[in-house]
Amino acid sequence: MVRRHSRQALAHENTILAAKNFLVEMENGATLEQLEFIASAAGDIALFWHLIGNPDEIPLYELQG
Repeated sequence: MVRRHSRQALAHENTILAAKNFLVEMENGATLEQLEFIASAAGDIALFWHLIGNPDEIPLYELQG
């Protein structure tokens, strides 16, 4: 049970970090290949794309972590 919770928490954290990194790199002119690589690190792809579309919600998800 604890191990499962840890994996879920890690996936959540990785997703938030990937979204933040994706947005920064996108602003800095990253290539599509670079952005795809960053997106592949997301543990929860649905949450990742939600955060990309709603970057103002990232701090709320960080607090939930």
